[in-house]
Amino acid sequence: MTTTSVKPSAWLSSYHGVIALMGMLVMLICNGMVLSGLTPFRFAFAEKYQWQMQQMNFADLVTFGVVGILAPFLGALMDRIGVRKLMMLGGVMLIIGYFCYAQVTTLAGMYGVHVILGAAVALSGLVPASRLIGRWFELQRGTAMGITLAGSSIASFVFYPLAVKFIAADGLSLAFQKLAWGGMVLTFLAALLVRDRPEDMGLSTFGQSADRKVTNESQLPGVEFQDVLRSSSFWCLALGAASTFFAMLGALYNVPAHLVDLGFDRAGAGKGLQAMLTAALVGKFLFGLLSDLAKPKLVYIANLALMALGALFIAMAGKDHVLWALGFFGLGWGGLYTMLQLLAVESFGIRSAGRVLGTIAIFDAVGGGLGSYVMGIIRTQHGNYVPAFYLMFGLITLATIASFWIKRLRY
Repeated sequence: MTTTSVKPSAWLSSYHGVIALMGMLVMLICNGMVLSGLTPFRFAFAEKYQWQMQQMNFADLVTFGVVGILAPFLGALMDRIGVRKLMMLGGVMLIIGYFCYAQVTTLAGMYGVHVILGAAVALSGLVPASRLIGRWFELQRGTAMGITLAGSSIASFVFYPLAVKFIAADGLSLAFQKLAWGGMVLTFLAALLVRDRPEDMGLSTFGQSADRKVTNESQLPGVEFQDVLRSSSFWCLALGAASTFFAMLGALYNVPAHLVDLGFDRAGAGKGLQAMLTAALVGKFLFGLLSDLAKPKLVYIANLALMALGALFIAMAGKDHVLWALGFFGLGWGGLYTMLQLLAVESFGIRSAGRVLGTIAIFDAVGGGLGSYVMGIIRTQHGNYVPAFYLMFGLITLATIASFWIKRLRY
């Protein structure tokens, strides 16, 4: 592959920097509205309707089940028509989902809304954002991916406190209606600033020779999709995706309740969640940058080891030390969130990246949906989350072992 000699920081002052920033904002809004922003609403639903956390956590299984069903089809669409139109549609789905949420009075109604939110995540979440960065960057891809995916961590500092504030001031229904307009912002940003290909702006993929013009997607570097599926590297990466998303989403939705079990009040539990997500934010930037300096596979393995040890420490920690354990876990989580997508692009190229990322998203979705739901079941059966964190440790350790078989395919 031909590359140019460019300053690593040159993309910050070009439209490549705009793309990384737009990816971050899209992730901030999408993940903020579907993930962290809904946590305060669940506490409010539990108080108003006496619903159990396990019952509400089933909604996450619905969300990521929909993502898993749609992801392969959307991956093929991204390879053909790009991500801009899909992101715009995802923003519209977020608006519809939140306005429908404002009318929810039953668990069945909640589950129905999460079908809509699952479609929104598939259209404008992790997979399209990762595909966009893969298309715009050859060099500095890890740093750009880290910046983009940091939006999902920043989201917790925006939507979580906004949800708390609006619920206290306006009640459930009006709070949902106010936050629904985040979807309009996403749609507007995607329409105005997101571009599917650097060639659309008269540019080339950052780090790629400007005289190497790409006139169709078949000229992009990478492995054919059917060859990717035949490789052991893909299935080892898929195992890592399922295991780590089980832990990520399980922790995101259940850590506040775990901290309450340990003796924290609700405000303290919220701060504990923020501490974990702050560490995740640092991990996304830090390990994204490190992946441009070291082999991405080595960074990925290091992240897995960090996250596995973090899960073990959380299981063992009492009230006095659990926040440190959460920080350790969050640091590994943040790095993995970036490295999973980056390693897929690095290992298989970008020719079929939409379909590859879409297929891996099936494993993300199944693991993430089960993580939240299974942890709720374990809490009900055992009276605490300790066995769930030991389960996390085992799954991530298995993914760590499998990671040694991942290799870059020839292209």
